[in-house]
Amino acid sequence: MDREILFRGKRVDNGEWVEGFYFCMVHDDRRHAHHFIIPLNTDLSLGTPIQNIQVDVDSKTVFQYTGLTDKNGRKIFEGDILSGQRYLDWGQGGEYEPDKCVIKWDGERAAFAPVYWWEGYSHDLKNYEVIGNIFDNPELIGG
Repeated sequence: MDREILFRGKRVDNGEWVEGFYFCMVHDDRRHAHHFIIPLNTDLSLGTPIQNIQVDVDSKTVFQYTGLTDKNGRKIFEGDILSGQRYLDWGQGGEYEPDKCVIKWDGERAAFAPVYWWEGYSHDLKNYEVIGNIFDNPELIGG
């Protein structure tokens, strides 16, 4: 398996997005948890206290990198909104129509997929680009 495991979340202190390694600390009472990301550009020198490198993130905004990129080479995360062209007739006639979708985890197929695409449908990400996400741009999907 040669897939990059990466997460993205919004910082609690300033609302900026951060990408990196995700972890969650649960308290003894099991009712409280803190969600953190260690940013990719962090110096992970031996002996550096974890408190100095972790970033507190909003748990509702933590999503995983899908391992896929859009037509511009941009990483696609869960919750991203994609826009592009999809095949009208399963690619047989070469006709396309404008399309927009949100990427989510599909537990039945154990895969990241747009929420409405059905089994066996031909996906071609070279026709799609990330235009936003469900947190910063809900208006793009009617939210």
